[in-house]
Amino acid sequence: MTVIINYRKYLIVVILFLSSCATHKVSTLVGYDYDAKSNKTDYFILPYGSISIPGKWEKSNYNSISRQQFFKNEDSVTIAIAFGPCNKFEFNADNPKVGYEFVKAYYEWDSQYFVGKLGLGRKIIESDSLNSYLIWNLFGASNDLKVDTYFLFSDNNCYVKSFSVLETDKWTASQKVEFLKNLYRKEDQE
Repeated sequence: MTVIINYRKYLIVVILFLSSCATHKVSTLVGYDYDAKSNKTDYFILPYGSISIPGKWEKSNYNSISRQQFFKNEDSVTIAIAFGPCNKFEFNADNPKVGYEFVKAYYEWDSQYFVGKLGLGRKIIESDSLNSYLIWNLFGASNDLKVDTYFLFSDNNCYVKSFSVLETDKWTASQKVEFLKNLYRKEDQE
């Protein structure tokens, strides 16, 4: 009888210990819809963010590592959108930075990978510390692949948004930047 009681106590202690070590997962709700009446494509990952993209955009591939959902329009312009928590990035897990400090660290971490591993160039286009966003350009060629991608990174209370426009000759550089800024403004107003 004593052995059974001790075994139960031991089992309860082990279960309590293991349950306290479990990671806390957040349930997310993901959705996508095109509204022809308003001519916009809505995309959301709740609780992290949502966006209304002007025009009709079709979902294409999803990159689970970067959490980017790619979309393509009828002109074959490709954009990518990602939402997530700031403390889930490997460079920000131990001592989380938030706001503009996070945005700068995210830019350094992400762009250095492409510069160091692929030999691409990077350039900050616009930086706004008050609204916690940064627009930058990744450019060059790697393995016969031309790269000219424009990114907007932002953070609001540890909710990160990443918007990008991939290489295209359909839009000028200023159109890409304006598109990203409009996405940011729309997202910020919703």
